[in-house]
Amino acid sequence: MRWFHRRDALALSAACTAAALLAASGCGRSPDTPAAAPAASPQPGSIEITQADIDWFRRSHAEWVGCESGAPAIVPPDMTLEQFGEVLDGGNSPVFERFVNVAAAFFLHASFVAGHYAFQPPFEKRNAFDVTAEHIRLLQHANWNSFVIDCKRPYGDFTHFQIDMADILGLPITRDAKGRAQIGMDAERRMNALHGDILPTLQAYIRFARLNPGRYVVPGRGIAQTRGRPLCRPVSATRVAMYQRALQAAGPGSDSRRVAALDEAAAALFALD
Repeated sequence: MRWFHRRDALALSAACTAAALLAASGCGRSPDTPAAAPAASPQPGSIEITQADIDWFRRSHAEWVGCESGAPAIVPPDMTLEQFGEVLDGGNSPVFERFVNVAAAFFLHASFVAGHYAFQPPFEKRNAFDVTAEHIRLLQHANWNSFVIDCKRPYGDFTHFQIDMADILGLPITRDAKGRAQIGMDAERRMNALHGDILPTLQAYIRFARLNPGRYVVPGRGIAQTRGRPLCRPVSATRVAMYQRALQAAGPGSDSRRVAALDEAAAALFALD
């Protein structure tokens, strides 16, 4: 619009003001002019995420779960790891109900990139942490369940999870005389260090992943807990539309076929490219 002259801009502003006043007074509208259309109804499967919800989610914290090989979890605000575990074992909590929705919106629609992130207040005695593309790739490919990374098989099907990590990162994998996968001691040590880094990476995600207030399509609680994973970039509109079509086709009710159909649709929603 730089080619507008100043007097053109002033004239346009005056015309807009006059039109607004006429509309407000009811003048200037012919009897056959339809009234403004009502606001569109919310999209199927969508929820409202407010700035208060976003600020509240940022008070969550990453915490290391020490079973098996160990792995981090996102613990909701104002809740200890022990309280979080009790809720996951079947307890009820209005805090957790809200957390499922907001976390699912972050996982599907927030963006998170590599970079230097300053922690204020410090996290685990760290004032800052450098998130790399490798950290993000591992975070995306981790085995998530109810906002906890699987402690036994954190990145795939192997309990020897360093092999899964090497495969995700495209590192060389060889076989020994018995056919067992090997990556060598140096790579083993590097994978162990990267696995430990997922804790501050996750904390950086909680505090700095970008999400604006708005309406977002997310699966229901049970499916969001079993299928959720941080994509680290907004899910495509095509996938959202596919999920909404599946939601509408499934209809109301809670029979096993409907649940299975929505679970399959949610798996596609959370799938990585």
